[in-house]
Amino acid sequence: MINFFTQTHIGKRKINEDSYLVDNQLGLYVVADGVGGLEKGEVASQLACKTILRAIQSGASLQSAIHLAHQAILDEVKTDDKKKGMATTVAAVLFEEENYEIAWVGDSRVYLWDGDLYLLTRDDSYVEILLDSGHISVEDLDTHPDRNVISQALGIMRKDIKIHSNKGTIQKDQLLMLATDGLFGVIKEKGLIQELQSHQSLEEMTNNLVQLAVAQGGSDNITLMTLAAVTEEITSEEIIQPKIYRSFDSQTGAVVGASPTSINAILADSQETDTELIDQTTFKDMSQDERNLLEVAATKSIKKTPQKSEKIPILYWLMFALIVFLAIILAALKL
Repeated sequence: MINFFTQTHIGKRKINEDSYLVDNQLGLYVVADGVGGLEKGEVASQLACKTILRAIQSGASLQSAIHLAHQAILDEVKTDDKKKGMATTVAAVLFEEENYEIAWVGDSRVYLWDGDLYLLTRDDSYVEILLDSGHISVEDLDTHPDRNVISQALGIMRKDIKIHSNKGTIQKDQLLMLATDGLFGVIKEKGLIQELQSHQSLEEMTNNLVQLAVAQGGSDNITLMTLAAVTEEITSEEIIQPKIYRSFDSQTGAVVGASPTSINAILADSQETDTELIDQTTFKDMSQDERNLLEVAATKSIKKTPQKSEKIPILYWLMFALIVFLAIILAALKL
């Protein structure tokens, strides 16, 4: 059994494009963030939540349910031109007793708290590509001007989506937190840790964090869902340890180790990132210089084709020059 509490706030937007879904009997928990700057983002996020619920009720897997949500948004767009371009991120957790599966597309996140803070998801974002390719450091992620540019969302017609997943076991005194970027984009990990260390109720802690995001600017929609297991101690043989994408220092909130996830690990998990990007906050076209940089970074990181030797073209030129030189000599001798 899971204890949960959810809070959402419109922020300074005219419409709340965030949606969420809770079905405690199914053990299903979802947050979705309609892509800002595109039409009907709130419709896309609501449709994603409803479709995922219906699919899980019908016995579908979590990843299949998200695929169905993606297709449902595409089908909706085909029937209504006014909804063309609508899209949404999604982060979902499905429990089977104490074990859980996380699946996500986009940059909505799932954190784990057990006295230390961990990130269990990896954003589909421009800055993550730059990080993996060595163009920026972990410290640059929060300040890069294109930190809100995402590379995947449900409902984008131009590409097949890649659904990422993670699995674990929720233990006593652990929390899972599902959040849209309106929260963690304002309250950095240090702020999350400080609030979590106060040991409040789920309701108080969730409300406090959302209100803190509002007080600190809150320009985007803000949604936070917190989950805690009602469980006894679990033996170590039964525990599934989730993959940790980032760990945070309990005092400073800084990334422990500050090293990017290796591209080989990402490829092994089929977490490829598309180079045609969408801005999650304010839709815009990237400059040509930015696109060129991204294409170079993505090509170096994702494509594992071997580099051609530079010696071969040089040998060709040397042979050509030698042939020309011999031809000149032969022509001179004939004269």
